[in-house]
Amino acid sequence: MRTIWLLAVLTTLASATPGGAQQANPTDPDSCKHIWEKIGLPTGNTRAPDRMMTVCHLGYITGHNNGRKTPDWVIERLSPELVTGSATREDQDFQSDPALPEHARAMPRDYDGSGFDKGHQAPAADFHGKQTFLDDTFFFSNAVPQVGAGFNRSIWRSLETHVRKLVTGDRPELYVITGPVYQASERIKITSTMDVCRLNLELAKPDRQTICPENHANRNAVCSAGVSVPAALFKIVYDPGSLSAFAVIFENMSHTGKYATGRNFEYIQGHRVGIATIEALTGHTFLTALPARKQRQIKAACTDVKFH
Repeated sequence: MRTIWLLAVLTTLASATPGGAQQANPTDPDSCKHIWEKIGLPTGNTRAPDRMMTVCHLGYITGHNNGRKTPDWVIERLSPELVTGSATREDQDFQSDPALPEHARAMPRDYDGSGFDKGHQAPAADFHGKQTFLDDTFFFSNAVPQVGAGFNRSIWRSLETHVRKLVTGDRPELYVITGPVYQASERIKITSTMDVCRLNLELAKPDRQTICPENHANRNAVCSAGVSVPAALFKIVYDPGSLSAFAVIFENMSHTGKYATGRNFEYIQGHRVGIATIEALTGHTFLTALPARKQRQIKAACTDVKFH
């Protein structure tokens, strides 16, 4: 049954572009240009340019890092029609992305028993309006290892819910970029003197840099080709109507006890970060399709997560 569903999704993907045009090659970003054209694809990542490839899916495009076996970024174009509806995720589970080379594919066994959630970057709930779009979020090219209790299933979910609520008739489309921040050695410090949002945050190196079947039982086991574990996750939300954007960053850890019950919105506000800071942490440049002056204006501002 799962094989039948996967074939159905890939068949739908082949004809999902506007106007019914065939999407012959999902690794060609022009196949899903309608998702990212207004904001542009991120550029940069000179740290590993040969390891990056793009994959188009029904509601998002992923910039996949084949060395890390995770996306470096995922872009969605959200609308009221997409975020509202009755589509469900009851019987779905993540699968390897057939568009990627075999050596670059994360596998279910990498996550199973690892203690980490399979963390959606483009959330399934963003596509309640179309079942095929929702189903198509369940590829590992759209996931990173995330701490579950206290993060992926709590404050990060609250952030995702907030973003969906911002998509309304008065704000008919939003562009969302989500991705990981990796920390290989020393701690990363974000200080109020370097960040436009005056954020003070220290990102610690994760206990495990990678996950693989070998280190599920023995965490000291070395993964020769595992899935990288991020130190943090970021989200950039751009409103083309107001030509403004906000960004947040959260440590990939349990946040339980760090904010009072019912104060999750204030906690999210407290994790606003400048887009330029995310660029410095990731090596990517975002919102590349905007005029240079507008990019500078957006990146010099610390916008409220309500856009006002």
